[in-house]
Amino acid sequence: MFRKILLPVLALAMLSACDMGPSVSSAGVYHIRPGDVGEIQYRMLDSVNALRRGAGVAPVVLNANLTAAAETHARDMSRQARAWPFGSDNSSPYDRVARSGFGGSLVAEVYAQTYETELETLAAWVDDGAWGDAIMDPKATDMGFAWQQDRNGLIWWAITLGHANPTLNAGF
Repeated sequence: MFRKILLPVLALAMLSACDMGPSVSSAGVYHIRPGDVGEIQYRMLDSVNALRRGAGVAPVVLNANLTAAAETHARDMSRQARAWPFGSDNSSPYDRVARSGFGGSLVAEVYAQTYETELETLAAWVDDGAWGDAIMDPKATDMGFAWQQDRNGLIWWAITLGHANPTLNAGF
């Protein structure tokens, strides 16, 4: 179902790999530099939205609060050496979203532990029914995206999807 959409997204990723952004070593390790953050976040956002458009679902916007929640979780998964939904303080995705100050509700949290690029990880998520369904959920209006890369190259990816509550965001 999503394969028709994934091929153009992955082709775009290959073309964008021609710049001086993250690199893959001869050992096959994807190296992310501190200056690559914006590039990687927006490449993921563009790719998620291309998939959502292809499926007839409204796009999401990158949200700083949800990105903070995703970053907290990515770092914590790295510290725990375990890809799972619980923080080392027993926090849940709901707790992290609430702590981030996001004025809406959690739709989903998607996470992974891999040596692959963000777009290869996105492709794997989409191919895995439940993760793909979460990313394509029409209730999502906002997205946070972050990662933590260990010294050995292992990357802990996290996407946090939320639904903005216009009443709360408007300050009523």
